[in-house]
Amino acid sequence: MRQRRAALLALAVFVAAAILATWPLILRPGRAMAGGPGDPMLVTVVLAWDADRFAHGLRGFWDAPWLFPHRDSIAYSEHLIGVALFTAPVQWITDNPVLTYNAAYIGSYVLAGFGMFLLARALWGRADAAILAGLAFELTPYRLAQSSHLQVLMNGWMPIGLLALHRYLESGSRRWLAAFTVVFIVLGLSNGYYLYFFLLPVAALVFVEMAQRSPAVPRGRIALDMTAAGLVIAAAIAPIAFVYYRLQRDHGFTRSIDELPGLSARFADYFHVASGGWTWWGLLPIGVGEHELFHGFVVLAFAAIGAGTIRQHGRTRLVATYLLIAALALWLAMGPAPATPYGALFKLLPGFSALRVPARLSAVLIVALAVLAGAGFASLLARLPKRAAAIVAMILGATIILEGQHGIWLVGTPDLKDRSWDTVAYEWLRSSPPGAVLELNVTQLDDLKPFTLVYELRALRHRHPIVNGYAAWTSSLQELLGAAGSPLREPGHVADTLRGLRGVGVRYVLLHEGTFASRGEAGRIVSEIRSARDQIAEEHQWPGIWTWRLTNIEAAPAAVSEDLRPLDPATFAVSASGHEDRLPLLFDGDIDTRWLSGDPQDGGEWIEIRFPRPVDVGRVQLETAPRSVVDYPRRLAIDSLDESRAARNLFDGAVVERLITAIVADEQRAPIAIGLPRNRTSTLRIRQAARGSNWWSIHELRLWERP
Repeated sequence: MRQRRAALLALAVFVAAAILATWPLILRPGRAMAGGPGDPMLVTVVLAWDADRFAHGLRGFWDAPWLFPHRDSIAYSEHLIGVALFTAPVQWITDNPVLTYNAAYIGSYVLAGFGMFLLARALWGRADAAILAGLAFELTPYRLAQSSHLQVLMNGWMPIGLLALHRYLESGSRRWLAAFTVVFIVLGLSNGYYLYFFLLPVAALVFVEMAQRSPAVPRGRIALDMTAAGLVIAAAIAPIAFVYYRLQRDHGFTRSIDELPGLSARFADYFHVASGGWTWWGLLPIGVGEHELFHGFVVLAFAAIGAGTIRQHGRTRLVATYLLIAALALWLAMGPAPATPYGALFKLLPGFSALRVPARLSAVLIVALAVLAGAGFASLLARLPKRAAAIVAMILGATIILEGQHGIWLVGTPDLKDRSWDTVAYEWLRSSPPGAVLELNVTQLDDLKPFTLVYELRALRHRHPIVNGYAAWTSSLQELLGAAGSPLREPGHVADTLRGLRGVGVRYVLLHEGTFASRGEAGRIVSEIRSARDQIAEEHQWPGIWTWRLTNIEAAPAAVSEDLRPLDPATFAVSASGHEDRLPLLFDGDIDTRWLSGDPQDGGEWIEIRFPRPVDVGRVQLETAPRSVVDYPRRLAIDSLDESRAARNLFDGAVVERLITAIVADEQRAPIAIGLPRNRTSTLRIRQAARGSNWWSIHELRLWERP
């Protein structure tokens, strides 16, 4: 009973600390969020989608209604199933995605504090020291640095999992092992990083336990039981991991090890705080990005004191275990440095290459530091009279709160239930026949605007998939349409763009005038869309918003199959208007290499292919990689010159429609195939015949001839 009262008191302390640390969020939980409009809003959308799919038995879970036409679009970011298991009821009851997100956000603080309290009390035997350890873990300044990454804040499951593992290793009870297994699965379903990072403290704990002379549980049984637990975890995670693996394989989603050094930890980072954090009157500098790793002087000082208790009776093994965990986390957080194994893990461990931020191992480091600090708190408080211990504990707690005061900044969020003209437009869309939607303005992934995430939230209600989206990975179609050199932004290409979009299943276009920096640009696009009357089935205008339903694409006549054979690049000579040193890259079979004009398109770029004999060229195919998708030719002309140098034009026109279709068919190569009429060609000239803001790039060039 006494332990239960202490636990309830501790829980109340951690709830109060969470409210204080996130103040004044509790006053506006359904209309504001912390951390900015980027990742927090994305997590909000994902949690709302998860709740929706839970209510439908997970039917269609992976195909979230954004980043059309991609399948498995939810896997372009974290799926957050482990969080949604607990937040889905909030979403069902309130139908307020922002409130649901904030319940998880504030709850992550409480989970961290109470989870560490349970672990520290079990290890060190003092509730007051455990409350201080819980506060140190809950209010670490590192949480402010990660306030926009809810999945990182969910490390409160780690101490609970470690507690269950301790209990199993002490008693041999497989019920505790089952509890550990469930916690590991929930943790891994909350954050993909933690599937790997939590292995570090688990392995250290099991290693130390098995290394002692006479472990409480036989080593052979530990090995068998842990193997069984690992298999259960793998079986639970495998169906989800397979979707991510397939996505990486099919779309080439890989991280380069060269990205990691800039996202790895340096020693100085552990004394950098996030903007808004307590700097100890300017003693600590403000960090940037993932380099704000300060955990607080109190936890550092008392972790050192706790480490000094290693020789006390009954503490040696426990202190050594958490010192080992802290040392390993510090070491591996350095990323692929010469003296660490991180680079080998990146190359050899399946799925590990998807983790781009080694510095996030700081989420494991603070677990070890808080546990060691709990030992330090317990050692100090045990030496003091009860009254003095209570006073010292309150002073330490206040200092921890001061260090961990988060100074979060709140941003207002839209209320999708407000009556507005946008709401009227979306109600029209919801009642309209099926079909995908392009929302304008559209931007590239790296040019995130809050309206993109509002589009995603709206899509959960109107139920039409949208081309737009924000995620960890890009969609080449959105990158093309959202670029500065987009065919939507360069006058004269909107009609071709609409034809291409219709061809891939887009049936609606919505244009929000307020999302454009220039009303003139919005007006130009509206004018060009309205001019494409043959493609418009229905049009509506409300104040600030235009909507169009596009006509269905006409069925293309069946292509006449021709017996074509590829032309060997070794049999012809190639020249170009510039950068001839790059011409061999057109035929090297490597989609990552390219020929490029090197300057913005001015209409005078060309590539000329000379054959040793007259050839009937049946098809020309231009291929491009995702990084060059906007470097398409604004107008492509293909001319045939016969033996007498008499010229004949074989193709002349825009390729935007073909490019959109090609991107959807094969995002990695976007093959624009141009079928040519019969010809007798000695020299084939491929020209870029218009002006554009980008240079012209071709990654691979393929030719076929008729026999």
